[in-house]
Amino acid sequence: LVVALYGFILTLSRFCTSRLPSIVSWHISLSLEMRVSVLSALFCLGLVAGAPPASSRSLLQASSDTVPPQSIVITGPPSYTTTHPTTDSTLLQLKNPSCFGKAAALLGSFCVPPTTAEQDADPENKLPRITFTVERKPGTSPMTLFLFDDEKNSWPSFWEMSMRNRSCEEMAAKVVVPEKEDGLIDSYMNIMGKFPHNWYVVVVDCQSATCPEVLAANLTFFHPNSDGSADACSGLPLPALALKEALVEGWHALSVDNILDVAGLSPFGVAVLYAAFAGMLLASLLFLLWGARADPSRRFFFWNTLFVTSISCMCYLAMATGNGILVLRRTESGGGAWRLSEDLVANPGSKEHPNPLYDAAYASAKTYPVFLARHVLQLATGPLLLLSLFLVSGVSGSTRAFMLFCGTMMTLCWFAGAVITAPSRWGFWVFGLVFSAGVLIPMVGVLPTAAARRGRPVRRLYGRLMCLQLVTGALYPWAWVLIDGAHALPSDLAVIVYVALDTLSQAVFGIMLLTHAPTPAGWSDDSGGDAQALERLNRAEDVALGAGPAAGAKT
Repeated sequence: LVVALYGFILTLSRFCTSRLPSIVSWHISLSLEMRVSVLSALFCLGLVAGAPPASSRSLLQASSDTVPPQSIVITGPPSYTTTHPTTDSTLLQLKNPSCFGKAAALLGSFCVPPTTAEQDADPENKLPRITFTVERKPGTSPMTLFLFDDEKNSWPSFWEMSMRNRSCEEMAAKVVVPEKEDGLIDSYMNIMGKFPHNWYVVVVDCQSATCPEVLAANLTFFHPNSDGSADACSGLPLPALALKEALVEGWHALSVDNILDVAGLSPFGVAVLYAAFAGMLLASLLFLLWGARADPSRRFFFWNTLFVTSISCMCYLAMATGNGILVLRRTESGGGAWRLSEDLVANPGSKEHPNPLYDAAYASAKTYPVFLARHVLQLATGPLLLLSLFLVSGVSGSTRAFMLFCGTMMTLCWFAGAVITAPSRWGFWVFGLVFSAGVLIPMVGVLPTAAARRGRPVRRLYGRLMCLQLVTGALYPWAWVLIDGAHALPSDLAVIVYVALDTLSQAVFGIMLLTHAPTPAGWSDDSGGDAQALERLNRAEDVALGAGPAAGAKT
């Protein structure tokens, strides 16, 4: 966002350089560029300062892949230190490790690559080994250490068992190590296998079923056949099997039930989105064929309109497939307000891999869609539609810059308000309404005058295009109020409203423009031609309308 803002301000400053006196424009350009450069530098420094230390990335990676943030319970200030005593060993030292599920503490995860026959023959010296020493706080319940690998009946099964408060005897661990009489767990395990596996070291308080009170833990990973990283476990152990599963999953996803199953929408609403996608696709093909046979001097209008409908086509396909939609949910626990949906809680998983965090009541709560892809569509196609009006009317470059800026800010304000669930979203709507006035007022008061200087045919064409854009531009803010602001319209009706507005402002607009497309005006300043050429054009039109040469001369 900072880079995009810098590019926009840099372009605007370059425009000011050509419009203002040299000293003033240089001062504006320099001050803007310096401010944005400082802002970009602070942004990069913030990213660097906020990055996790390298010593804790291996453990944090395992925790982020397996433990949802909302289920972590911190028992104290955790401390993680990773060192490499030798090139073949990694030492992980922990104090007060984090707990998840309120009953287990994940001490660490390690990637063990495949072992060879030579290593299997000498297990004490050549096999990978995990050595662990765990000390609990005095006066607390005894602990039990479990080792799991990433097979279906091990680590995934433990997740399901722990979340359902099953007993320790029901957990399918590869290794179970109880603590000694002195309150320590001190042991090791050699690991061999033909395939790489991630191994997880977990401590559980089986007696009280609460978070174990771990005072300190030292884990040493001996890895003679790797560098200790997770690279060996990141690939596919069985590429052919993985490809087969992906193809089967894709085939099942092509069924009608799956195609019409989009969170926040009914099958009818999804069907309307697919219909809009098909309509925009047909319009794009029409404009493509139409433009290939058009006069080269007017062909840019055809390509520009093709760009608009093509972008809309892809955005509607994204929304129809559920990828361009953000889902809101209204639950009693949230006070009856709309909140962003948590997919981790709303998704039940599959029969083979059920989601232990699934909440049926949360999944059945009322949903409402936020059409993110449509706001991206508006952001991309809005300037292109304005460009067509500019080239028809021949308005000056300063007016073009002002309207493009207001149109972009209007879309960004309403985009931000749509994804904000707090009442502050209405402030963004008000600012978007102000910026929309910066588009509609020049469209009515400035562009018609410029179009009139290009002749009666251009003036009449611009009048029709202007009326169409004024209707859609006046309806869109209030459609936002009912859909993205108050979430008052049913989702299916919201889809129909947005599809109708986009069809009018893009496809119908393109057909009206291309059926009477004039020669494009200049790209910078007013280019309506000289007075004599305009007079000859008006006389020729009068003759075509039957007024006759005498009437034309009299006029």
